[in-house]
Amino acid sequence: MSSTPAATGRVYGHVPGYPVGSTFKTKSVQCHLREELWRAGVHVQRQAGIHGDATENGGAFSICLSEGYEDNIDGGEKITYVGSGGQDRNGDQVTDQSFDHLPNRALQLSCETKRPVRVIRGKNETSFYSPPEGYRYDGLYVVDEAYMRRGKKGYQMCTFKLRRIQEEGMGPIPSRRLLTSKKLLKIARGK
Repeated sequence: MSSTPAATGRVYGHVPGYPVGSTFKTKSVQCHLREELWRAGVHVQRQAGIHGDATENGGAFSICLSEGYEDNIDGGEKITYVGSGGQDRNGDQVTDQSFDHLPNRALQLSCETKRPVRVIRGKNETSFYSPPEGYRYDGLYVVDEAYMRRGKKGYQMCTFKLRRIQEEGMGPIPSRRLLTSKKLLKIARGK
């Protein structure tokens, strides 16, 4: 296997040299934050949220959970993640998603194979667990369910339930804000 960042991202599980909790913040204005993830091989998709192999023996290597889909629910240890596709250039959902879309198929395969998926969190104002800036590698998750569900905009969304894999020595997911009763209610409602 080549040691290029793109090639090293094609592994199921941890990427050597980047333990759980690793953060990615660029110091250069010219360098896009996702470029740091790509260089590390932790998540090599520079825009897409799902990196995977949709072939028969494949699955997802990593997902990036950040702003983009309002139907995502970040519960820390448990995540409801919607697939990709169906958005226009402005990021508005305009059509149904499909498991025929290769990134969604890769994540669906992860549900079948139970191979671990790396979860990277990016800044997201609605998530209690997102970092205040940049990106953070938050460990391995298993995809417990993959199904279609009608999203908030009325379109069918590929929906995945992920659960964090507990590993020896792994700490809790960092949080960045204090919980108030209003925020707890918002999290409970999935908004």
